[in-house]
Amino acid sequence: MVHRNDIIVRINERLRGQISDAALAAWAFDLFYAIEQGDEEVAEADSDVVSDALDELMFADEEPFALGDADLHRLLARLG
Repeated sequence: MVHRNDIIVRINERLRGQISDAALAAWAFDLFYAIEQGDEEVAEADSDVVSDALDELMFADEEPFALGDADLHRLLARLG
């Protein structure tokens, strides 16, 4: 079961420099497709915010969609 806190943890890992933008994007991409394929489920209360966050994160390592620290903090605020 995927919860918004799972995404918060990963974003915080990125902000602390524990994972790269590419690692965060790859994780989000894999999780998004696992949900789409039915291999993972999202908590009903978190479905909209999780979907929106994964949409933003899964391409965050590509220049036109890059997310800086300020963007990640805004995303954390929406998830919180």
